Order: sequence, then structure tokens, then C-alpha cells
Amino acid sequence: MVSICSPLSPNLVANSISVEAPRSRGRLLTSREYGVLLQSCIDSKSLERGKVLHSRIRKAGFERNRDLLPRLIKLYSVCGRIDDARKLFDRMSKRNSDVFLWTSMICALAKNGSMMRCFELFVQMLERGVRPDSYTFSGLLKASAEFGFLELTLQLHSMVVRCGCVGCLSVANSLIHAYGSFGVVHEARKLFDRMVVRDVASWSAMIQACSSMGSYADSMALFSRMQLGDSLKPNEITVVALLPACGFFSSLRHGQAVHAYVIRTGYESNLIVGSALVTMYSRCGDPDVAYTIFANFYQKNLVLWTSMIEGFALNGKHDIALNLFKKMQDQGFHPNYVTLVVILSACSHAGFVDEGLQIFETMQEKFGVKAGVEHYACVVDMLARGGRLDDAEKVIESMGMRSSGSMLGSLLGACQVHRNVEIGERTAYRLFELEPRNAANYVILSNVYAAVGQWHNVGRVRQMMIAKGLLKDSGCSWIELKGTIYVFGAHDRSHCESDKIYKVLEELSEEIVRAGYIPATEHVLLDVEENEKKKLLCSHSERLAIAFGLLKVPPEMPIRIAKNLRVCGDCHEAIKLISRVTSRKLIVRDTNRFHHFYRGSCCCGDYW
Repeated sequence: MVSICSPLSPNLVANSISVEAPRSRGRLLTSREYGVLLQSCIDSKSLERGKVLHSRIRKAGFERNRDLLPRLIKLYSVCGRIDDARKLFDRMSKRNSDVFLWTSMICALAKNGSMMRCFELFVQMLERGVRPDSYTFSGLLKASAEFGFLELTLQLHSMVVRCGCVGCLSVANSLIHAYGSFGVVHEARKLFDRMVVRDVASWSAMIQACSSMGSYADSMALFSRMQLGDSLKPNEITVVALLPACGFFSSLRHGQAVHAYVIRTGYESNLIVGSALVTMYSRCGDPDVAYTIFANFYQKNLVLWTSMIEGFALNGKHDIALNLFKKMQDQGFHPNYVTLVVILSACSHAGFVDEGLQIFETMQEKFGVKAGVEHYACVVDMLARGGRLDDAEKVIESMGMRSSGSMLGSLLGACQVHRNVEIGERTAYRLFELEPRNAANYVILSNVYAAVGQWHNVGRVRQMMIAKGLLKDSGCSWIELKGTIYVFGAHDRSHCESDKIYKVLEELSEEIVRAGYIPATEHVLLDVEENEKKKLLCSHSERLAIAFGLLKVPPEMPIRIAKNLRVCGDCHEAIKLISRVTSRKLIVRDTNRFHHFYRGSCCCGDYW
């Protein structure tokens, strides 16, 4: 009995099932013993062995057993034989009184992607008078999140309240997950705050909901509360949900603390956690550590390869990214939709136009991936950055699908760089129709006009913004020191050490001028005097953050800052010279990529 009821390996299952008769020392097996064998078939997805076992269960008269029947349904479900599972379910004449059996079939349909059939069966269940329980609602809520239909989740939430299941932990967790997947974070947070008892799944779902909507500060605050308030031990899902927040803030200190926790708990061998760590270190500007984690995995999957390729591309190591892309294929991995977006984006940021176009033109034939709007957006960006604005516009017109805001936005941004008013105007007005409330599009068109000195048109666009009630996003930069994030705006004097910061800036300005710096006042898109433009350039937010870093960060450590907008051309040139005169490594992340400055040069090669 001990041997039979212990967890079995697939080989032991095979030996158990292959005997001539299901007997143990001349005794018929019990339903419990059959359950153990059946569970082993489910765990190993052994369909043929499971079918043999099903036949013997039927002969033994246990097919309608309340414990075995749901397992038989699950066996056929996990082996991809959902129709066989449904036939078995339909044969059961007494199913009307068993909510457990209905729930098993509903969950089986959901896990096999048969969403419509899943909810049709739920309606049948209600029509037959079977009252759903917490397990039914948990399965349906997960299915509604995957189905992508918010209205369905709202109706299920209403039924949960009416059936008195809202206080059930698994149902509340499923509701938080569902609302989070739809981006309705305020509803998820209301549910979370009302919970009397929370488990790790509750916290993980809420952290994931915040991270998915970019509320990274809330994610980190929740993680701290989880450990300090409820004294719960985060699991792999919690870690994967939190790491994007560390990457967003370029908070290497927090990321390293999470990594240390991963090592202590033994999660480091988990591929999903490994991929998240690679992404986190890459987005904190440390691709070398990311590669160390990547290389330590003997068995890699496509997600891990894609994360590492993206990490090198983000940090200006485009040649390495392309080589890794080729190495990935040599090891038998075919790029998927996301991998191709990543490598095309890398080609765009590196100026590898010919290589990028070759990948794009052969991707369907070579990899079986049909080009989507994200791939076309990369091609448009690639051509536009290279000054081929006419070609980029032709791609948009001929691609046979609706253009996206990011695609048109990259073309409009390139029109500012290359001072092309004609294409800029056409692109901007298309964006105004597509994204009427996006103030950034108006600002960039205004900058296009300012770049060529059309100040009357600059005023006209600003009047349009005022009439529509649109406000320009303020640029800011931040730096993390000893767990605290310090934020600076342009020309900011609110910091308590503002006098010291501006004194450092003055000294730096004198040094970089001696090193050959000439202020590029054309980057000040305001109709003011030349001297005023020079003063404005010197106090951009990234320079203030760097000056503060020079005051506080030890000389042997790199200074890491992040900015919510693109670094302007003048600041880029100034920071290169600052890295030379101070002999410091400066790592600056803007909206698109990382700039690693050292000894007067940048990893982007001045192409960004």
C-alpha cells in the first residue's frame, strides 16, 4: 500500500499499468490507488498509459467515482484531447448535482483555449440549477482575463457578490488578477485593500497589476509592505512582477537586493526568473552582469535569448546583439514575433539599415513570421533615423495596415532632426486625428517649426494646445543614492544642496569649454537671446543630476541617471566632455536607450 500510494515516476506508472491485471498481491485496487496512478499520468501527460488506466477504471466500476471522474477529465484536457473529456462529461447522467464536476469541465475547456465553449457550459450549469462555488468563479475569472473581455469580468464580479464568494481568498485573488490584466488597477486596489486575509498570490497579483500599468513606485511600496507588514515570503511570481519596477527606476540597488533574495531562495535556476533578471540588469545599464546570468543557464529558452539580445541593444552593444541573434539560430532557436521586433529595433538604433531591411524582407520566408505593425514601425524608424524620410513615408502608405502612433511619432521626431517641415506637417496632422489628446505630438511639430525658425507657426501650434487644454510633459531626470531617488527638473533650484550643485555645474562648464565645448544653441527651441539660450542649456535636468552625482557618488563608482525624455544633442556633447574632464563613467538612460559615456565618447557612436 505504501509503495502504490507514494508519488510515482512515469516508469513506475508504466510498470504498474502494464501488469496483466490491476491487482496487488491478488487484491483489486481501490479507487484511491487508481487516483494515485491517474495523477501520475496527468503529471507526465501520458495519454496512452492514461487510456489503459481509464479502461481498467471503467471495468472496475469506478468511472463515475466523484474523485476519479474529474481526474479523467483533466487527463484528457492536459493531453490536448478536450473533445474526449467533453464526451466523458456528457455521459455522466448525475452531473446536475455535482458542481465539482461542472467546474472541472469548465476549467478544462478554459485551459485548452475553448473560451466560448467554457462560458456556454457555465450558462448550461446555471440553467440546470447548479450553484457555482469559489472554485468555479476562480476558473472563470482566469478565463475571462485570457478572453480579454472586461464586461464579462464585471458580470462575474457581480455574481460573486450575489453568491457570497467575494470573501473567498482564491476568488479575490482571481478578481485582482483579472482587473490587473485589463489595466483597471483602481478596482484591483479596492479589492486588495478590503481583503482581511492576504496570501502571497494576493500580493503578487497586486504588484503585477501595478507593474503592468507602469505604477512602479506602487509596486515597490507593495513589495516592502508585503515583507514588513504581513511577513510573507515572496515567490517566483512576486519576483518577476517586481523586477520591472527596478528596471524602470534604473534602481540597481533594489534590483541587486531582489537578486540576492533569488539566490538565497534557490529561484536562480528558474528560466522565467532568469529572464526577468537579465531584463532588469539590462535596464539598469549593466549588460555585463545580465550576460553572466544568461551564460550560467545551460538550458536556455527563446525568452532568455530575446531578453539578452534586447539587453545588449539597449546598451549600445549592437554588434554583440546581432552576433547573439545569429548564435541563437545556430543553436536551433527560431526567432518569434517579439524577437524580430527586438532585433529590428537594434538595427534601427545602430544605423544598420541594410542589415535590418534584409531581416525584415526575409522574416516570413525564413522564420515563418508575418510582419506586424511593430515590425513596420521598426523599419519606419530605421529609415527615418537614417534621413530617408520619403522612403519611411512610403512604407507607411504601402504596408496595408493601420499605422500606429509610435510609428508616426518616430517619423515626426526624425522630421525635427532632419528639419523636414513638409513631411513633418503631414505626419503631425495624421497623429492629431489618431491621438487627439497626446500633447507630445503638438510639441514635436512646434519643435519642427522652431528648428527652421518659423516662430509664427510655433505660436500657432501652442495656441492649438491651449485651445484643446493640452499641457507639455515636463522633462526631469533622477538619480538613486542609498535607496533614495532624487528627481531634478530643468533649471531646478528646489534641492536642499542646490547651491553646491550649481557651483559644480559652473566649474564643469569652464572645464568643458577649455576641452572644446561649444554650446549648440539651436537645441533651445525658444525665441530668446543667444546668451539666454546658453544659460538654459547649462541647467538641463540631466546635468543637474550628474552634478549631484559627482558630489555624492564615490569616484570608483559609475554615476547612473535616468531621464523621462530624449537627451538633447547639446547635453549629449556636454556629457561626453564631462566624462573626459572628470575621468568618470556616466550612464544615462533616456526614453529609448542607454548612453554609456566614458573618456569623451558614447556607446551610441553619436547615432541615437
